[in-house]
Amino acid sequence: LRMLLVGGDKLKRAVKQPYTIVNNYGPTENTVVATSGVINPEEGSLSIGRAIANTRVYILGDGDQVQPEGIAGELCVAGRGLARGYLNREEETAKRFTADPFVPGERMYRTGDLVKWNAQCGIEYIGRIDQQVKVRGYRIELSEIEVRLAQLADVHDAAVTAVEDKAGNTALCAYVAPQQDDIEALKAALKDTLPDYMVPAFWVEMDELPVTANGKIDKKALPAPDIEAGSAAYKAPETEMETLLSDIWQEVLGLDQIGVSDNFFTLGGDSIKGIQMASRLNQHGYKLEMKDLFQHPTIEELVSYVERTEGKQADQGPVEGEAALTPIQRWFFERNFTDKHHWNQSVMLHAKDGFDP
Repeated sequence: LRMLLVGGDKLKRAVKQPYTIVNNYGPTENTVVATSGVINPEEGSLSIGRAIANTRVYILGDGDQVQPEGIAGELCVAGRGLARGYLNREEETAKRFTADPFVPGERMYRTGDLVKWNAQCGIEYIGRIDQQVKVRGYRIELSEIEVRLAQLADVHDAAVTAVEDKAGNTALCAYVAPQQDDIEALKAALKDTLPDYMVPAFWVEMDELPVTANGKIDKKALPAPDIEAGSAAYKAPETEMETLLSDIWQEVLGLDQIGVSDNFFTLGGDSIKGIQMASRLNQHGYKLEMKDLFQHPTIEELVSYVERTEGKQADQGPVEGEAALTPIQRWFFERNFTDKHHWNQSVMLHAKDGFDP
């Protein structure tokens, strides 16, 4: 065997082989193949390659804006392979086959697939747009978490769904097979590659995940998680600072009891409530950076990041007097632009060795 051509389903993992693996992608609406590329398991990327000859592909965001490297968007396909539409389904044809915004007179097909460009100029398939959920104000692609889980050595199959937690907020639940001895180790492994808000709050271990007749994971057949069991066991505050944080969290989140191991966001917190919490903390003479709350969302993790402050009280009275324009504002109005509301300003920074976040 010298070459293996694969397609028709999302690759979950690839290991080094003595033969070449070529990954193909393409909807039926584009005469099957639209992109193709060689898989390099050592790169850790399961790219679907680039557009084949006579085919154009775009990764578009809101307003059909082209997405930059690393930012997810809908994959749209155009070119010679495009079908004319759906037989006797004019409404569906008009919805999916739209005008190509970059080639006048041409059409493109909106695949509904979520992808992104990677650093090697290949396309990484993430999942379906309808699998996108919003957690804590962040848009999350469930399949991106599933891919990360599937790459872990101890996981054979994985699925991630959106559920409702005790506070009525959207939370993530992971289903893994086979059963794991140490779920905490899986969480820690995910945190190495994903932000905290993408690490599932609830976990269900199974011998095997249910599948459909086509052999794909049947998410409708997955059991509901035990929300109560998924919550952290109550751990009472011990120090003065832990007690203060617990009291403030209870006030902001409207809960009667919060332990030091409870997750602020799992309990219903968000960025706005985080600001309210920091404001109340400031009134007690302490300050807290919002980034620390997002990176350390439990009291026992967060307590060491709280700093003493002078607690200055700003004058809250009305401010009177002339508010002069700044130099850039004066420049703007002097130009008398035709469409002022369309004007924007940007700056591009480049560093040869990259930036340190």
